[in-house]
Amino acid sequence: MAIYWSIFLSFLKVGLFGYGGGPAMIPLIEKEVVGNQGWLTAEEFIDALAMANTLPGPIATKMALCIGLRTGGPGGAAAAIVAMLLPSTIFILILTTFYYKYRNVPSVQGIIRGVRPVVIGLLMVTVAHLAPRAVFTWDTFLLAFVSFIVVFYLKVHPIYLIAVAGLVGFVFYR
Repeated sequence: MAIYWSIFLSFLKVGLFGYGGGPAMIPLIEKEVVGNQGWLTAEEFIDALAMANTLPGPIATKMALCIGLRTGGPGGAAAAIVAMLLPSTIFILILTTFYYKYRNVPSVQGIIRGVRPVVIGLLMVTVAHLAPRAVFTWDTFLLAFVSFIVVFYLKVHPIYLIAVAGLVGFVFYR
């Protein structure tokens, strides 16, 4: 029972302080499960992130499910997902009510404008933490670079890229 409570509290923290959406929560999840709790190594975290990115849906909830399942089985997965979603569910109900009522007020517009660049900064932190451990040879750097070009400039849907990368990994990295 203690592990479920520990999982719940860890993901409740992430759910409470993970502003900016799923990708912005990844550094918080990593700090909690790798740094604070030691449930996963950095490499295991990257593997879970890679696996979660191959599936549809929000990345943070998929990470919560993967880590909760690995750490505490089905009960751990349930504790992680409930804890992760509880704060945002409550906050979004309250915030949406106020936002639609006051969205044209200049101070509210200012708040939104101030938060946007912070989200980008948090995404950059994720890249800075994960890249050295995931992209460490010329070929993995090339895969990362080509992936960026193909998705950003050629507008190819990421699922196709993930499928091709999985095939490349199967052929060249086993």
